[in-house]
Amino acid sequence: MDLPHMAQQDRNQPAAPQARFTFHAAEGRLYARNGDGKIIDLGKLARQPDGSWHYLLDGNKLAGGAPSPEAAMADAASRMGFLYLDGQFTAVADAREHHAPRLDDAPAIELAIDELQARERMEDARV
Repeated sequence: MDLPHMAQQDRNQPAAPQARFTFHAAEGRLYARNGDGKIIDLGKLARQPDGSWHYLLDGNKLAGGAPSPEAAMADAASRMGFLYLDGQFTAVADAREHHAPRLDDAPAIELAIDELQARERMEDARV
């Protein structure tokens, strides 16, 4: 099964490398799991009285919402981008070290996110 990706490809450009993540809505929080299995808590994600799902990320205060937890997670992922998400995996401790969130039955989505977005340039770091 092909996973959706979060950036559109220009047909004249080579495919950008992608990283795969799983997002979970559990216990009123938005969790992300990377390919290494690390799980981080990104912020609030909860159902509102009107039935919609709203998120508020701890790191950059990005907020939004959608009619379902899956749609809210996809919206958050598309708006935060790879560089922010990758930085969070570096900066934030594994959630399992402090509190093992129950993710087995939680709403989840799997996404492949382009590591280099169309508006970003790849820099040559060689000196």
